[in-house]
Amino acid sequence: MRIPADYLILIIGLVIGSMEACPALAAVPGTTVPVSPDEVLDEVEVKGVRIWQLRAAVIKAEDRVIARYNDLNRDDDLDIECLSNTPTGTRLSFRYCRTKLQKRTQQDDSWNWISSALSMQLEPGMGTSPPPPLPETPTRLLERMEDYKKNLATLLQDDPRLRELVKEHSDARRRYEAARPKIMAKPAR
Repeated sequence: MRIPADYLILIIGLVIGSMEACPALAAVPGTTVPVSPDEVLDEVEVKGVRIWQLRAAVIKAEDRVIARYNDLNRDDDLDIECLSNTPTGTRLSFRYCRTKLQKRTQQDDSWNWISSALSMQLEPGMGTSPPPPLPETPTRLLERMEDYKKNLATLLQDDPRLRELVKEHSDARRRYEAARPKIMAKPAR
């Protein structure tokens, strides 16, 4: 419920008037303090951080970690790149990160799937057949997973700056995760 400004001013005036009329309230310390014009008062500044700012801080910290990791990493297949995707029909953007090997494998699988689907459509009498099933996770990705883990562990152990960036990312994510339940619990206006 919104209170019009005129009524709000009237209510404030009534409260102030009742405080002056009641000697018990006037005697309460801190309710009225005479201030000289030359006196400098302390200022209180309250800063709030929006949830989108916390999320942006997490993404920036993640980007710094990934950039440092890619600089230190000698295996191009294990370099990481992140992308944002906004599916059609929604405003929600999803960010995902993957290795260059994963990207290349997905591109190859997609190309092979499209090629086989087109070749099935071109065969006589096969115009109504369903496209081939999507490929399973290639074994070469699973084989390289151990290489990725070992590489990451080695780089974290050897590079203090990378460890520091990972800690900054962890702190930013913790602040974001702590604020999310508070935002999500607020009722809609």
